[in-house]
Amino acid sequence: MSEKSSSGHPQTSYFVRDALLRLRRPLVPTIVSIFIVFAATLAIFATTGLAMASQQRALDNINSPEGRLITITDSQGSAGISTESLRLISSLEDVEWVFGMGPATDVHNLNVSDGEIVQARRVFGDFPPVIDSPVAMNLKDGQAVAPVEVLRKLGMADDVGTVSSRTLTGDIAGQFHAESPLTTLNKNVLVVSDGKSSGSNIMTLWVSVKDVRSLEMTSKAVMETLVSTQPEKLRVTMTSELARLSQDVQNEMASTARQTVTGLLLASALLLSAVQFGRVSGLAKDIGRTRALGGSRSAVVAQILINAGLSGVLGAFLGIVAGSILTLTLAGGIPSFGFSVGVGILMVLAAIFGSIPPAVRAAYMDPVKILRVP
Repeated sequence: MSEKSSSGHPQTSYFVRDALLRLRRPLVPTIVSIFIVFAATLAIFATTGLAMASQQRALDNINSPEGRLITITDSQGSAGISTESLRLISSLEDVEWVFGMGPATDVHNLNVSDGEIVQARRVFGDFPPVIDSPVAMNLKDGQAVAPVEVLRKLGMADDVGTVSSRTLTGDIAGQFHAESPLTTLNKNVLVVSDGKSSGSNIMTLWVSVKDVRSLEMTSKAVMETLVSTQPEKLRVTMTSELARLSQDVQNEMASTARQTVTGLLLASALLLSAVQFGRVSGLAKDIGRTRALGGSRSAVVAQILINAGLSGVLGAFLGIVAGSILTLTLAGGIPSFGFSVGVGILMVLAAIFGSIPPAVRAAYMDPVKILRVP
């Protein structure tokens, strides 16, 4: 294919390909440019990235099951929490799950007269994801589940039997195991209740929110939605300090990132600009020939900017890989994918913008003066 247009001048694509070839000729400015971008990217990961990885781990700990839990307690059993509250609260946008529990009752194996005594509680609502039970979805009013250890105490090795007390009876239908934040249930028999039988008082209501940052707002919505005859007797417990700490950590992360990244981007752009000025001076005769052959100023600018952009891509990629390994080693985690991609894009843009002044200078160099033989 001819490298010239119909007018006899070289096509712009020729200069684009030439910019790619000049990554290797001269090699030193290319290596220096790649190293500058690599070093700046690695520096961002070693400072902001490392801090963000560490702070993200702190946020994950803050945004834990315990941190997202709202506990509503009726210590006297006189607040009259309605089972309708569970349906209404679960429909709130930021609520992950809601679960109710009645008072503790001592029960024993109905078929063993001198069997060991364990605690049982009526529970209300669908079993949340933190309670693992293969039969949870099929349980009906009056059926019960218990942990393996409790079943052993009751002498129910085959997970079948009935627990009983003066006020509560439950037919064992299977096992369960509760994870955080409901691990305290692992010492109890849970008897499913539809709230219609006598003694079905909800003493504790747990509400888990989807994100700790919405904890306080959701808590207010929960209390406004909850149906109770005497709501003033209810006590609400939550880790509101964690919600505020979560926001403080995020604000600190954003502020630190802006300051560090901005400084490194400016420094990188200045250094890359100096390197490209040196490249332009070293390639003065080649640029002069390009202009003499009919190359437009825009083609010369494109050559230099493409060269700078490619150097930036290589340097940013190597920096992201090295930075991710560094943060993983030191902080036990890596920054988010968005952070890594964002840093890479900003470094490439810094390389391109830093090369604009030398590119413009190259485009306006006089080819006659450059190529004049003394």
